[in-house]
Amino acid sequence: MENFEAKFMQPKNPEEEKKAAKIPQAEIVSSQLPQEEGVDNTKKIEAIQRKIDDQNKIEEIKEQLGIENRDTQIQSFISELPNKEGFIDFSQLQRVGHGGTHDVFIYPQNPTFVIKLNRGVLKKTSSIGQTELSPEIRKMADKYVDVENGKNEQLYKHFGQEHCLREKVMVQKISVKQNGISQNIEGIISIQEASDVFKDPNKKDFSAGYIEQESSIEENRKVYDKMNKALLSDGEFDEKDFLKFNEKLKPIFELVDKDKEFADCVKEFLLRFKKYFEESGKFIDLVGQENVLFYQQDGKWTFKLGSVIKGENKQVMEEAMGALEENSKILNQDEKMRNQLMNQLALIRLLNATGLKVGIGKIVDVRLTKKQLENLDKVKFKKEVKTERKEL
Repeated sequence: MENFEAKFMQPKNPEEEKKAAKIPQAEIVSSQLPQEEGVDNTKKIEAIQRKIDDQNKIEEIKEQLGIENRDTQIQSFISELPNKEGFIDFSQLQRVGHGGTHDVFIYPQNPTFVIKLNRGVLKKTSSIGQTELSPEIRKMADKYVDVENGKNEQLYKHFGQEHCLREKVMVQKISVKQNGISQNIEGIISIQEASDVFKDPNKKDFSAGYIEQESSIEENRKVYDKMNKALLSDGEFDEKDFLKFNEKLKPIFELVDKDKEFADCVKEFLLRFKKYFEESGKFIDLVGQENVLFYQQDGKWTFKLGSVIKGENKQVMEEAMGALEENSKILNQDEKMRNQLMNQLALIRLLNATGLKVGIGKIVDVRLTKKQLENLDKVKFKKEVKTERKEL
């Protein structure tokens, strides 16, 4: 995986992985469900957890019986794609998206899946210019594909296949144009299910932005500090403080108060994430737009995850929080770690605020010390961090 990424993705600095061991770690504790107002809420949470367990068992049975084998559907879709001498012909595909790392295409004759092409990998493979990867590179590519697909399978296991857009990464022969020249090369693509949920005008987008880059912080510093103490330490939570900087979450919080079924759906998502985080130590991408959507299907609330796999994990979180404990100057001098911290803050505040709102408590219980909270105000996020979203 690392060797392949070193050649086809962004290089890693081995010294970075040693920092976590040298820097004091933030206190991270296992989040327990709080004692709520009576036994009634606990029973509701237990009922949702039983529902999750039952759904997981059903999906296991379907997989064992080969029912709804989506990998087979993906392979069938690939066989339909236009090709040129055995190479998927991208000139006959329609580009419909341009993300941070990928270009997204559809085959107009069958738009049930999208084809994602990693621009960084494409650039590297094009520069090699080989119709087939060498045995050494192919071995690394296969390992990379296995790791990426393993991450996806772990996601499906915890969130449920019905809540995910299935994605398959693979090495494939492709015909693409680079600098106006058509090339037949062997590269890496991913095929992902398409969904009409993104077109639903009534969908609810569960995501956060980078508060630290907003100019409103300076004029609302006391509210910002109070919010952080509540969601990142041991302060008292006031949803008004959170919504002051996260107005896009107001419709979701308001609907939680009005619609019990919607509130239960949010609880299910959070409980599934909590289990995923505890067992994998990984976050999902909740920064940006429309990575997690709540919507109604046949009159009932449910949710769907898009492309949410991220590199951030508990170790990255501990490293960034540890730097915050030691000295804010470390973060002001290290853009990558500063970006990591900013992303962690956005994710944790969103999850914890929503968990407290629906009555199941904090989802990621990170308890920053007084010194960490004070140093947070000294980190120069806005001045040096780019405003566009980026993968870390």
